[in-house]
Amino acid sequence: MSERQEQVKCLIVDPHEPNLEAFAAILRAPDRDVHLATSAAQAMELSHRHDFAFVLIDVEVPTLDGHALAELMRGTERSSATPIIFMKSAAPHDPMPEFRGFESAAVDLLYKPVNRTLLVQKAKLFCEAYRQRAELARAVRAREDLLAIVSHDLRTPLAVLHTTASMLLNPRYQLTSEQVREQHERIRRNVELMNRMIGDLMDVASLRAGKLSIDPRPIVLNDVLREAVAVHESPAREKGVALECDSSPGAMNADADRARLMQLFQNLIGNAVKFCKSGDRITVNCGSSGSNAVIEVSDTGPGISAEDLPHIFDPYYSAGDKHKKPGTGLGLYIGRGIVDAHGGRISCTSEPGVRTAFRVELPLSPSRSAG
Repeated sequence: MSERQEQVKCLIVDPHEPNLEAFAAILRAPDRDVHLATSAAQAMELSHRHDFAFVLIDVEVPTLDGHALAELMRGTERSSATPIIFMKSAAPHDPMPEFRGFESAAVDLLYKPVNRTLLVQKAKLFCEAYRQRAELARAVRAREDLLAIVSHDLRTPLAVLHTTASMLLNPRYQLTSEQVREQHERIRRNVELMNRMIGDLMDVASLRAGKLSIDPRPIVLNDVLREAVAVHESPAREKGVALECDSSPGAMNADADRARLMQLFQNLIGNAVKFCKSGDRITVNCGSSGSNAVIEVSDTGPGISAEDLPHIFDPYYSAGDKHKKPGTGLGLYIGRGIVDAHGGRISCTSEPGVRTAFRVELPLSPSRSAG
């Protein structure tokens, strides 16, 4: 599958509609979103709402002071570094004019009549430079995220390991065989937690590079879902949480990555167990709708607020400090990546204190999907 190139935006400013349309026709491209402004006020309003790869301004239009507009754009945080291309008339043998546009931080100048090929080439260069800056910014954020995980989230299980190992090695504690077994189990759980965190970080790196690997093979979705439920039956029972699975009686066949779907289902069910309290109920349903399998994991736990709901699939998200639990906050972000890689969809609805439901739709094998 070919990777779709990220679409970038550019802005053309000119009070004359025919000029705008002429330049827009030259600059439009599948990977480019062209915005138009007929006044400095409109241009500023657009620059407050969008990040532009470059802005094209005709400085000789009497009703539009392009230099003043450039200075205004430089004064706002969002557009302070946006490249600006000025257009200006010049006769073929005129000496190079004194041009104050560069004092307004303009980065380029085109002479009219504008050479179409030159304009297209410059636009490509500025758009590519924008993409490279965006990629660099993502890399910096990823590095900062990694540092945050290493310095904060991994520190907790490491501290547990250190304390537990010190206790086991110190003879003055005189631990019984049962207490030693409990401390060994404590070490095992925290090593497992750290292993999951490291796995999450590797998956996030793959997702951000657009290379999350899946190995699709014929599987029965019902079996994978029931296995994921079985893993969490004991933890749910220990918390006093009811865990029920209502799976379609017929085999639901799909070409999918079993390990990745197990990772997805375990995360959704595990999150429900993690946030529910004694007396709550978790229900896992599996059925079909047309050519898709529909899996729903719902619970009667605390729920997700309307303010938090739009962000639950963002990386490092945690729904409020009062519900903060150990982990990286990457599970739902990775889960969405797994669903996307399978050509499916995932969504969530929640009524705090009543019901939260995650719905996953995955394509069934064409020859065996329900009609």
